[in-house]
Amino acid sequence: MKILFDTNQSKTVLAKFKHKIDGLVPADDFEKQRNSLIRLVTSAMTNRPAEWDKLCEINIAWIGDQFISRLSDEEKALDKEGLDDICSMCFRFLFELYLSMKNNLAMEFEAARRFVFNNVDSFEHSAKEQIEYAIREMPIAIFKSIANSDSIESIKDFNAVSAKAEKLREDWDTELSAKEGRVNKLKESLEKYENGFNFVGLYQGFDDLATAKSTERDNILFWLKILSVLIVLPVLAELVIIVYHIDNISAIKDGLIVSIFPTISLAAIAIYYFRVLLFNYKSVKSQLLQIDLRKTLCRFIQHYSDYSSEIKKQDAGSLEKFENVIFSGIVTDDGNLPSSYDGVEQISKLIKSIKS
Repeated sequence: MKILFDTNQSKTVLAKFKHKIDGLVPADDFEKQRNSLIRLVTSAMTNRPAEWDKLCEINIAWIGDQFISRLSDEEKALDKEGLDDICSMCFRFLFELYLSMKNNLAMEFEAARRFVFNNVDSFEHSAKEQIEYAIREMPIAIFKSIANSDSIESIKDFNAVSAKAEKLREDWDTELSAKEGRVNKLKESLEKYENGFNFVGLYQGFDDLATAKSTERDNILFWLKILSVLIVLPVLAELVIIVYHIDNISAIKDGLIVSIFPTISLAAIAIYYFRVLLFNYKSVKSQLLQIDLRKTLCRFIQHYSDYSSEIKKQDAGSLEKFENVIFSGIVTDDGNLPSSYDGVEQISKLIKSIKS
C-alpha cells in the first residue's frame, strides 16, 4: 500500500491549500458549494490520513502524485477551471472512499457527493469528464483492478494452495515424527548415562573407602612385623648371652634369673597386642573383600534390575539363589577379639606358675 496523505509533505500541502480556499470569495452558490467540498475533503485527508490511504489505494496509484502536485503548484491560478479540476480529483477520492467503506458516508460527505451528482453540467469540460468517468467507469475499473490483484489470484488458486499446504503439513508431520524419534533416542541415552554416572559416583565412593582401608591394613601389617620382632628379640638376646657365656654360666646365672621375668612379661605383652593387631588385620581384610564385592556389584547392578524384572515375571523364584549368593555378605570366622583383662590375666597366671 502506497502512503500518500500520511506524510509530512502531503499534510503541509493540504493545510496550505485549505488556507487558500478559505481566502477565496465565491461568485455564486455553485462555487461556494464547490469550495466547501474541496475544503471538506482536504480537511478530512489532513485529519485522518491513514484512513484515506487505506481506502483510496486505486486513485492514489492513478492520480495521487498529480493531486498533491496540483495543490502545491503556486504558479497556476485558482480560476474556475483550475478549481473545478481540483474538485473533480477530490470527488474521485471521495467516491472511492464511498465504494471502499462498509458503512455509509457521513452526512456532510454524502451531501458533497450528491452536490457533484446534481451539478455535473456546471463544471468545466475537463472536470466534467473526470466526474463522469468517476461515476460511470471508475467503479468498473476499480473492480477490475481488485479482481486482477494478487489477493484475488490467491483466492482463485485456493485449491492449489490448499494442496500445497496439505503436502507441507504432511512433510512437517513426517519431519516432526523423525525428530521426535531422535529426541526419544537421545532421552534414552541420557537416562543410561545418568544411571551410569550415578553408579560411577557410588563406585568412586567405595574405591576411596577401599584406599583408606588398604592404608589401614598396611599400617597394621607394619606394626605386626614390629611386634613379631619384639616377641622374638628378648628370647634371642637371652640365648645370645647364654651362648657367649656358656663356659662361665654360673657367673651370669643370677642376672639371667633376674632378667627372665621382664623378658617374659615383655614377650607376653607383645604377644597380646600381636593378637589384637592380627584380629584387626583380618577384620580389615574382610572389609576390603566386602568393599571389592560392592565395587563389582556397581558394575553389574545397572542392568540387573531390568533383567531381573523381566525374568521374575516368568518365574518369581528363578533368581532367588543367585541373589542370595551375590548380595549376601562375606562371612569370616576370626574368633573373638581378646580384651585387655584377658592379657593381664594371662600374665598373672604365668607369674604364678613360675613362683610355684
